[in-house]
Amino acid sequence: MADRSHEVASLEGEIMSSSVAAAAASTPVLLEVGFGCCDGEKIVEAGTLSSEDWKGLVAEVENLRIGLIFRVNKELLVKQSTYFRSIFSNFREAGYERIMVKWDTPTIFMLLQCMHGFNLSLSSSMVAPLLQGAVFFGVESAISACEDWVASMFHTGSNQSNDNTLVCLPSIWTTASDTGVTSIMEHCAKGLAINFAEAVLWEGFVDIPFLLLWACVDHPELTVHSEMQLCNALLRWYENQTEELRLAELTKHLCEGYTSIFKKIQLSLLPIEFILGRLVPKYPLEIFEVGTRGEESLSAANILEYCFASILKSPLEFLQKSWVGKPAIRLTRHSQEVDLSGCQQVTGPLLFWSSAACNLLSKPSRKSNPLFPHKPLWPDIPCFENLKTFTLSRCWRIQEEDLCEWLAAACPKLLILRLQDCPQLAISIYTSLSACCPLLEVLDLSVTEEIVEMKGAVTVQKSQVLVVYPVTHGSYNKSDGLPNLKELSLRGRSELSDGMFNSLGYKCPALQAVDISGCSQLTDSGIATFLNLYPNCFKDFRAAGTSFGPASSRALLHAVPVDVASTSKNHALQTLDLDKCFDLLHLNLRETQVSGRAVTHIMAKNSRLKVLNTRGCTQMATNNLELQCDGQSFQLEEVIMGWGLSDSSFKSMGLGSCRLQSLTVGVGGTVSNTTLRSLSHISSTFKHISLCFQVISDEGMMSMLQELKGLHTLELRHCLGQISRESIRMFKGGCGLNLTCLRLERVTPWMEDSDVLLLSSTCPGLCRLSFVGCHCLTSDSLRIIASKWHGLYELKLEDCYQITMDGASCLLLGCQALQVLHLRHTGKGLSGSFIQDSSMHLPLLQKLALDTCDSVEKLFNKPTNTRYSALRVVQIARCHQPSLFCLPSTRANHHYFGQCHKDTIVLEWNTCGLKRRFVNERLCFS
Repeated sequence: MADRSHEVASLEGEIMSSSVAAAAASTPVLLEVGFGCCDGEKIVEAGTLSSEDWKGLVAEVENLRIGLIFRVNKELLVKQSTYFRSIFSNFREAGYERIMVKWDTPTIFMLLQCMHGFNLSLSSSMVAPLLQGAVFFGVESAISACEDWVASMFHTGSNQSNDNTLVCLPSIWTTASDTGVTSIMEHCAKGLAINFAEAVLWEGFVDIPFLLLWACVDHPELTVHSEMQLCNALLRWYENQTEELRLAELTKHLCEGYTSIFKKIQLSLLPIEFILGRLVPKYPLEIFEVGTRGEESLSAANILEYCFASILKSPLEFLQKSWVGKPAIRLTRHSQEVDLSGCQQVTGPLLFWSSAACNLLSKPSRKSNPLFPHKPLWPDIPCFENLKTFTLSRCWRIQEEDLCEWLAAACPKLLILRLQDCPQLAISIYTSLSACCPLLEVLDLSVTEEIVEMKGAVTVQKSQVLVVYPVTHGSYNKSDGLPNLKELSLRGRSELSDGMFNSLGYKCPALQAVDISGCSQLTDSGIATFLNLYPNCFKDFRAAGTSFGPASSRALLHAVPVDVASTSKNHALQTLDLDKCFDLLHLNLRETQVSGRAVTHIMAKNSRLKVLNTRGCTQMATNNLELQCDGQSFQLEEVIMGWGLSDSSFKSMGLGSCRLQSLTVGVGGTVSNTTLRSLSHISSTFKHISLCFQVISDEGMMSMLQELKGLHTLELRHCLGQISRESIRMFKGGCGLNLTCLRLERVTPWMEDSDVLLLSSTCPGLCRLSFVGCHCLTSDSLRIIASKWHGLYELKLEDCYQITMDGASCLLLGCQALQVLHLRHTGKGLSGSFIQDSSMHLPLLQKLALDTCDSVEKLFNKPTNTRYSALRVVQIARCHQPSLFCLPSTRANHHYFGQCHKDTIVLEWNTCGLKRRFVNERLCFS
């Protein structure tokens, strides 16, 4: 009975409350919105206001400093707001005719607008406070307005809002999280995911809440340019979190803390040099997800096996087991740019199978292969309509037929295609691209330039020998070419002939910018013929290191026709006046005969000059650069000089007071220790110092290293003076942690293994390392290099007579990010198959320099499978045998005593095959 009585009492209470609410709803109520100290008040009939009236109310009240009172129908408040429904039913305010509302005034105005059925004109800064107020007062229409706004503003794929919506997104998400509006939380996560590439550029990215970032990275529509961009963004976010926040988050959310987000990174799709150079020195690889090898520890030694083997052997099985439900390459319908630079793992199967896994609304069905009908059909993949830029640089495993077929199916509206350093792709690929990407405007097929033969610099001793390998091509759809192509780069393509170049010119009539630097087979007349196909339309033409000559010059300026057929052309160029029309930022005069007076004249008229390069300009010595500033300030950031540079010119150029960040002093220049010591006072952001043939001392070096703690590059080559072990020890308290490039060439002959060990701990982030003339180093130093500097991509060891006496297998296992390797006179321990072994174990290796003196077998065998590796250039130096009259050395370097250089064999691979040369000089990579 007691329980039954309680139910009856409750029912009677509800009936009485309903009666009170019904009675209250029939009368209006005054809502007073307080402003603190007011000079008066104004009563407004809310039901009579128009949309424009609502917009002007806030400004009116704030300017007149009066209180505002709204007369609102109680029935409307009860119907639209759970807050007012409650107070009019169960609280004493039910009988009040006037109610004070203490809340943010603009928010109350927006809530009343929603209650009266008006659409709100929101900005990003208004959403969070409106949502908070809407939840407190229980106004569903306002919550829906916030949800609709977030959904529409953050899901466009490119942020179009003028009020910087991404900046306010974290506060909106936090408010939604605090108030429990999960739908808006989901919209925020989706919006951040779609706009992630733009969000990472925002300074406030590091303040994004952890759970929002987690939800964003885990979202199927996460849109990034590359896996490396995502990883860099997460590392930046993590490194900007305080230890207190990390510990708080550790106990609040996930047991693994902030590092758990790194398991979202697909380690197998990061460039090897990024993993070994950025991640290994600072982070344990265990914090990353390693797919099918989750139970095993992943180290720098087996990172290649993980990143390559699974994908290359069975790409479909790898994707199915390791990334169930996830695309390996992150492509969405919002993707406008994709950058896979340096991902040597990328193959045709990987492109197709990962694209097939993408979560898009529709996927076209392809019943036949439009370009290569003889090949098996790949899985159906979506068409990424918004994808406009695709970069596949340094990816030598992707084959031409697979790439063209994927481009035709996945991104037919592509505008920019960058294929730098993909030597397996022939120049003739543009004929296929005409069918794959007919709208293409920018095409980059450049490769790294190897040797630019300048007169007097390289003397060819024997005739060039060209060994041509057969190159197979698919059944390309020959068409009229690329009618929309505006920019083309063929830099370094030594196989480019006059015929190929001119044929390409006919097929690409809209070209405005061309780079053929380093294309050594092109002749002056061939370049001129090409230029005559484009009357007065080039904006950018680069031809350094080619046979560009008088005929090409005339054709470029269209001053004199090359042949009779061109006489009918209309020449638009009538006057060429260069006086004061240039505002130079970069001036490169290297290896020219320019005088100091000419450079002085140029600099006097270009005060905004940032980069000056006069290295090798011997005439600068007879006519020094003595610039009288006369109160004129320069903004030079990088200076590369030799002849003509001295302490006096250093001062006259105003280098002591400008924003100098990089200084390179070469042969012929002289800079004293006093000037070197003053570098720390020039700029706190000084990053690069390179000294060649300079007189330096311990005192100057120690002072410089101690002060310049932000230094990134230090190069000391063939310098004279007293440099002791004390200078090396200064790295510990100076610039060691930031140093990425260290070259010590013939300046530290006393260096021992212990010094290398010290450098490995004080300079852990080195990417480029050079030791030349360090005779005391043993094979222990090589093992230290291989075990401590996994991120090295350039290593030069020369005249270190014992360092490879036990071979160099540790380098092949420990320094797998190497792109350039130089070993000469380092110890007779290299096998004859070292070139082949290097190309197999170092997947990024592009350049290799050796000396037959270091071979156990007195020769090196030519590799057999370089067409499917990144290796492009091999230089093998050969020495004359020691003279019979030379006395043998008693030191450990007796093997090299009396040896002198004979010639250098240069092997260069391109898409046509192998090019072999013999030159007199002892060449090296620079």
